[in-house]
Amino acid sequence: MIRKRFSKLVRSLIILVFLGIPFTGHTQIDQKEPLDFENIFKESLQRRGKFLDLSGKKIGDEGLKILAEQKWLQKVTRIELRYNDITEEGAAILTRFPTLPKLKALVLRHNFLADNGAVTLSKAENFPNLVEIQLGWNEVRDAGAVAFGNTKSFPKLKKLDLRGNFLSDETKTELKKNLAHLKSLKLY
Repeated sequence: MIRKRFSKLVRSLIILVFLGIPFTGHTQIDQKEPLDFENIFKESLQRRGKFLDLSGKKIGDEGLKILAEQKWLQKVTRIELRYNDITEEGAAILTRFPTLPKLKALVLRHNFLADNGAVTLSKAENFPNLVEIQLGWNEVRDAGAVAFGNTKSFPKLKKLDLRGNFLSDETKTELKKNLAHLKSLKLY
């Protein structure tokens, strides 16, 4: 088994050398053409326009700006934005989205919001009926998590996911106390 894999690797390297392609040890995607956001959004819209799954589409903060302009967004009840290279700037863009009264779940796991992004997002007033927000693996630390522990922006929130972030035991204890009313609080 190992011999077969090694053999395939050697053959691949020989082909790369023969073709004059440098081997860097990792796959490199050279994206010369800009993303067609309109098409990406259209293909990612499911369940009669109620579910937008952009997981792994790498739309970044720039894509969020364009997404905010979409009129059909008013019907969406769940937005999946995992693995999209969204930063604290993207969190600020999300707070400037038009009010989305039907949005119940916002999934932002595996991005780069950090503390500033989490603090900014905790103040968003345009998601009045949000029931679930997932912020796991976003480089969030204590200040960002505590902001969600103290927020009044999400009165209907029942599920908060902060797993995979860098939270102290003290912060986790404080969140458990402040958010005891939640149906689900994921910190580990």
